[in-house]
Amino acid sequence: MHGENLREFILKANKAITSGDVNLKDLPGSCGRLDLVCRCVSSAFFLSHDLRRDTVFYSVHYGNPNPPVALKFVGSELKRVSPDERSIAIFIKKALEKEHLSVWKESTSGIYHAKKEFRDIILERKKEGKQIFYLHKNGVPIEDLINPSNCKKDIVFVLGDHIGIGEEDEKFLDEIGAERVSISPLELHANQCIVIVHNILDKIKCTYFSNSVS
Repeated sequence: MHGENLREFILKANKAITSGDVNLKDLPGSCGRLDLVCRCVSSAFFLSHDLRRDTVFYSVHYGNPNPPVALKFVGSELKRVSPDERSIAIFIKKALEKEHLSVWKESTSGIYHAKKEFRDIILERKKEGKQIFYLHKNGVPIEDLINPSNCKKDIVFVLGDHIGIGEEDEKFLDEIGAERVSISPLELHANQCIVIVHNILDKIKCTYFSNSVS
């Protein structure tokens, strides 16, 4: 990824559809809040006139009819996707139409699909030595955990949809040593959380590089 630290986001999408029967005219209803997943993809990657190449986004779908299905979006490989929900939903639909196996398979440029559990993806990231942060309203303020001196390794942020991730998965995250981190005292949409995290990391990176140069 051009020598940059990776930023990864893992979203648990509790109701998101797990087949290619995506109704592009009803993403919130018949597709299990697929609109939220699309907004998260847009927030994870799109700048005003560019894409974030240092970001990977995962959505793990647990809706009908065939849960779970995991999707992976790799910023350095994405092509032809636009930031609007409908465009992203079309690419998600293509990925969900495929046969899902236990290994990642590419659907279109930079978009992969697999039959993987939410916890398995998190454990894979942890085994790679990455820092796991769970975005939670009652966590430690992000400024107290992440700063220029310790922001030199790849970071993974776990977040839930409008339902959350559930008590069992929260317990799992505690058991594997994931840090609860807060970016706001308010309940925010997942896509808003991604924008705020990016903004904080952008500012930290600028501070780190300016200090390195001086």
